[in-house]
Amino acid sequence: MYKTSTVEKIGNLDYLEAEYPEKFVVFIWHGDSYSYYPFLKGKKLNIVTTKNKRGGVISRISKYFGYDVMRLPDSAADGNYIFQLKSQINKINNANLLLSVDGPSGPEHEIKEFAMIMALFSKRKILPLNIDLKYSFSLKNRWDKLKIPLPFNKITIRINDFYEVQKKDRKEEFSSIKEEIKKVMQA
Repeated sequence: MYKTSTVEKIGNLDYLEAEYPEKFVVFIWHGDSYSYYPFLKGKKLNIVTTKNKRGGVISRISKYFGYDVMRLPDSAADGNYIFQLKSQINKINNANLLLSVDGPSGPEHEIKEFAMIMALFSKRKILPLNIDLKYSFSLKNRWDKLKIPLPFNKITIRINDFYEVQKKDRKEEFSSIKEEIKKVMQA
């Protein structure tokens, strides 16, 4: 699909390069994830997915494109996995962490608190991405309305300015900063 399409990249692409000194928590929408895999190929990324069957599919796709995969439980359990994940992403390969922030099961375009907590606890800034596909079809029966891009397309990918989460944001359950990021990702 990328081979037959015109791809416009807007924003600071250096943020996504392995050599860039600062690492980010990269935010994408779950319904756009299929379109990002080829674009991000060759980038050093940690992908977080669930340990269930759906997570197994995402894990195989991610590994095909060369990403490191971290599998987490579907539910919060005791929350200890957040500290384990923080340790992993900062020690193993020091790569950007990519999260489908409204996953694993919606609602669509609602940023989960887990994504904000990961940015806060890992002391990384948030880098929201968004993608616009001129030609695509959506799987309407899915909660995320997964978009499948068509060949001979015009694809615009925007690497937005980063956001920094602070402890004070947690007092209001990150609502203000989540709203700001959501607006940017839906633009």
